[in-house]
Amino acid sequence: MTRKKYSLQTVLDLREKAKDKASEVFAAAVRDRDLAAARVAEAIARLEELTRMISGERFPAWVREQGWNALNAQRDLLRTLQNRLAQEEQKVEAKRELLIAADRDHQLVLKLREKWLANIELEAARAEEKQLEDFVTATRFLQTAIP
Repeated sequence: MTRKKYSLQTVLDLREKAKDKASEVFAAAVRDRDLAAARVAEAIARLEELTRMISGERFPAWVREQGWNALNAQRDLLRTLQNRLAQEEQKVEAKRELLIAADRDHQLVLKLREKWLANIELEAARAEEKQLEDFVTATRFLQTAIP
């Protein structure tokens, strides 16, 4: 019996590649988000350090002014980094949705393939049953034909 070819194999392969690509893109987005979160944490630590330095000691006016300028610059940097982190979070969510959609499409074609395989097995079982019936019929005919 010839081996039947699954007609949607190309679609299955393409969906699998799309799912793998979506998974890679999602992983990259998560890495970028984690990097942005680490930068925010560093900026917060630096801001706290500057705040402690400025508030803890007495400095001349010009040093204190430089300290306040550095503190304000650090706050601006922190806001910028927090905005980038929010953008990265949005990217992660978008990539997660793409991954879910790609996985859903892949699972759909896999289920179709499973149904196709079940039909192939059913056809093979029916063909085998038909052959057995033909054999049994021929055997009975021969037994009744020979006295």
